[in-house]
Amino acid sequence: MTEHVLVWHPKVPGDAPADSDDQLRLIGMPTGLVRPARQTPANEELTTASRAVVNEVIADLKRRTREPDAPPTRVSLNGLDDSEKATLADILGEGDVWAKVGLDNAYWRVVESVMAGIWRVESSTADGTQGEWIEIGPVPAPILRAAAELPRAEIPIPGQMPQGAMNAPALLFELQQRSSEYRPGAENHVINFTLLPLTDVDAQVLTTVLGQVPLVIRSGGFGSSRVFATGLRHVWAVQFINGMGNVILDTLEIGGVPVSVLAAREDFEDSAERLSEILQAFN
Repeated sequence: MTEHVLVWHPKVPGDAPADSDDQLRLIGMPTGLVRPARQTPANEELTTASRAVVNEVIADLKRRTREPDAPPTRVSLNGLDDSEKATLADILGEGDVWAKVGLDNAYWRVVESVMAGIWRVESSTADGTQGEWIEIGPVPAPILRAAAELPRAEIPIPGQMPQGAMNAPALLFELQQRSSEYRPGAENHVINFTLLPLTDVDAQVLTTVLGQVPLVIRSGGFGSSRVFATGLRHVWAVQFINGMGNVILDTLEIGGVPVSVLAAREDFEDSAERLSEILQAFN
């Protein structure tokens, strides 16, 4: 499948259906930096080292039923060989949420397991250094770090708008104010473009002034969503796509990482139970 760039653009009347985004890459992210799919066959049994990793993940999941908002936990895979890593990959599977992040000449590919709250993270740097590990939490650390460091605290709002801009000027001032007032832990504020029609000029002004940083999250499942980190801190563009590729809900969220891609307390409990059952099956 052809790899192409995922770029946020607010939906306006008459827009064509959204492109398929199964193989999207970040703007400015070189191709080939993230390692290809593993070819090493998995073991039919869990080794002692693999079992220790699974037990560590289960223990952290259980802890999060009491502390769901604790920072992400990183579980190293350094002690495993390729076959053991392949076995873990088979156990965890690939779920419906993935992300790509670019920061400090390094790139991360993040894929949630079929068990929510467990994330497989692969990193690549420009010099070819690669790494991989598991993270447990509502969302992995690379996403949190990129969201905090990449966007700007303020955006320069033009004093004069192009002809045809109707709602963009007021929106930009509202976004700037709400972004500066947001504090971690507060509820996200949502601006629904479905209830606030935009002209083509409005959409162009918003995408130009807000900009976009190399942090994109995609969620599949029964309904697909795409989450873009804009160039203004705490402001996210979130689009929900139907099976025909049409944007059915187009929003901006001001706040933390949108809840649509976060693992919740009940997810940790369910994933701990499911992973424990899988571990028992290997006994």
